Amino acid sequence: MIQRVEAGRELSQTALAQLGKSLPELIEQGVTSFVVDTSKVLEFDSATLEAILEFDALVRSRGLDVQFDRPSPVLYQALFITGLADRLDVRVDGMGSPSTGSASNGSAPKAAADAGKPSGGKSS
Repeated sequence: MIQRVEAGRELSQTALAQLGKSLPELIEQGVTSFVVDTSKVLEFDSATLEAILEFDALVRSRGLDVQFDRPSPVLYQALFITGLADRLDVRVDGMGSPSTGSASNGSAPKAAADAGKPSGGKSS
């Protein structure tokens, strides 16, 4: 059974920790996979990024799968810049297509694709 979780505007370390604490009960209910919809996430910090990585490791250590679905452009940009997009199962289109972590593949949100481009301004 797939457990879908929708993250709100703010994704916090506390919210991910609470979800992690509920794993034993969810496993008893037959959950085998998590899909975390991150399309609305606009507010987070570096502790949240660390918590995402820890949650992923915790879920996988229990033999379950976890997918971070449709990250908002700002979250995807942070995942891309930090290299977490390559380490996590991040699905950018909500249809099961994984992110390769490469902004040049055409599937990354525009903000992430522009992350490494120069601003185009002239230097004096």
